[in-house]
Amino acid sequence: MGDFNIRPIRDNRDRAKMYAHAINDIHAFESLLEQGRFESGAPKIGLEQELCVVDSQLEPAKAALDILDDLQLREYTNELALFNLEINGDPLDLKGDCFSQAERSLLELLKAGTSKAKARDLQLLLCGILPTLQYRHLAFSYMTPIQRYQVLSKMLADIRGDHFEIYLQGVDELIMSLESVLFEACNTSFQLHLQIAPNDFVRKYNWSQMIAGPVLAACTNSPLLFGRELWSETRIALFKQSLDTRSSRNHLRKKLPRVYFGHDWLRHSPAELWKNELMRFPLLLTSDDFQDATQVLQEGKTPNLRAIRLHNGTTYTWNRLCYGPQGTKPHLRIECRYLPSGPTVADEIANFAFWVGLMEGQKEDHHNFWEKTDFRIAKDNFIRAARTGLASVIDWFDGPISAQDLILNELIPMAKSGLEKTGVDSKDIEHYLGIIDQRIRKQQTGSIWQVEAFRELTKESSRPLALKTMSQQMIDYQLKNTPVGEWDIPGQKEAAPVKKVNLHPSTLVEDIMSTDIFIVHEEDSVQFVDQMMQWKNIHHVPVEDRQGNLIGMITDGLITRMTQNLANQQVLAKNIMITDVITADAKDSLEEAGIVLQEHQLSCLPIVYNGKLVGILTEKDLSSIELPLSTYT
Repeated sequence: MGDFNIRPIRDNRDRAKMYAHAINDIHAFESLLEQGRFESGAPKIGLEQELCVVDSQLEPAKAALDILDDLQLREYTNELALFNLEINGDPLDLKGDCFSQAERSLLELLKAGTSKAKARDLQLLLCGILPTLQYRHLAFSYMTPIQRYQVLSKMLADIRGDHFEIYLQGVDELIMSLESVLFEACNTSFQLHLQIAPNDFVRKYNWSQMIAGPVLAACTNSPLLFGRELWSETRIALFKQSLDTRSSRNHLRKKLPRVYFGHDWLRHSPAELWKNELMRFPLLLTSDDFQDATQVLQEGKTPNLRAIRLHNGTTYTWNRLCYGPQGTKPHLRIECRYLPSGPTVADEIANFAFWVGLMEGQKEDHHNFWEKTDFRIAKDNFIRAARTGLASVIDWFDGPISAQDLILNELIPMAKSGLEKTGVDSKDIEHYLGIIDQRIRKQQTGSIWQVEAFRELTKESSRPLALKTMSQQMIDYQLKNTPVGEWDIPGQKEAAPVKKVNLHPSTLVEDIMSTDIFIVHEEDSVQFVDQMMQWKNIHHVPVEDRQGNLIGMITDGLITRMTQNLANQQVLAKNIMITDVITADAKDSLEEAGIVLQEHQLSCLPIVYNGKLVGILTEKDLSSIELPLSTYT
């Protein structure tokens, strides 16, 4: 849930005090380990569920705090963005029907949230990245107004010294910049916790790193961002870049991003993880009420180690060491942070059981695997799985193997063995591992379904409408709790009819405009302009100057009247273009744009933003979404 009683570091003296507290916490942590004061009995499991809040148009809704006020449930809390919520599940003993219990509890909590959301004409969606997110939803007004988030964003931006930039390349490409850390708000995850005995921590932490690649390959659910097809699990790259404080300066130095997989295997003690993060990453936050951990320890009490945990909360490993000071004895956990939210609760609990089963089912001949295995193999597997999901080839102990074969033939049996060893009911084991098995055999993870659904829907719909229709289908399946391996791909013969979502006239122009635009420059020949319009069967072409400013339009009517001069290479676009260009802004509503088209009897409307051409809106675009111009009269 995070530590909210914080402030920025003011000066060097303040920073030195924070370092002193953090170092003292690490020394106390090592003393606890040496004295054997940690819980080492039967392990517990826990979960954190992040989710998206959407309005009646399936777009992000700034309503999280309102829903929290309505709910008044301790399990619910806020997140970085006002369109996100988080649910914290109660810890459960790892035995019996613990996974069924976790599913029932989470479904009940989601039911309560869904009910309050519905009363406000809102819906809740489980997905690694909300498909209908647009760049405008990352404005400061969408950040939850809590000091921790605002301070953290400012401190990271100050260290970076520039806007945060993302560059992602998949089927499509995406290049954007933002002055805050709100790119991170695009990500919603399903975080898993497993209690670990101190004597087993080094072995199990290294194992959690080794299995991360194939586990992720089986569970991807965020292939789309801003309507672009990117990585199978785009969250991995997006989260890393959204908080990256590195710059191109000192590019020859090796410097880790604050979001990272790891640097090497853990060798001796879990304390190495905190030491590494204190040495590698600048302090960002502090507080005024830290304990003296050494003194607390001498009094025979359990220190909260708040200073080092606060710093740990500003660095982000995909498998994280967690320290729990609650109860008569403190405990250690590994938090698995790389799995996405969704596609359904049933899928998520299946992912949970699969991961826990693998953690507990590690073969004895793999116990010290890290002594002979290059750490870069595990890291490479993880990045590969994030990029290509179930289509990945995994570098495993016996050599390269497809993710599908590895999961079906080795990992699912290993997970079953691990769950049986911990006393999980056979009914739970068969049910949840069966969901994984079905998903892998059908080759339909959440990401695969989203990509195929998106491609089918865009054959007949605009991208924004396809994304909204797809999102509504996802919500409908989630409400039924149908595992993704059973979802229909829209457009397939056996698929049920798709319930399409209609756009509202108040929808913004940028959500429907065409952005793949052919333009000409003022010094291009009219002969070239005519040929291009014929090749592409288009009736109007914007004209730009060399600075990218829209300065005119050429229509096929103008070209027709210039037929006798087309062979004259001296006739340029600037000689015949219409210079009094009527435009609309990308932030205008479809209703406003429709009125402009009708009043001026235009068939096409150039769309600008900050003076630059960003798209084209046509009568055809409006008619394709069932918003005829008569709507605006």
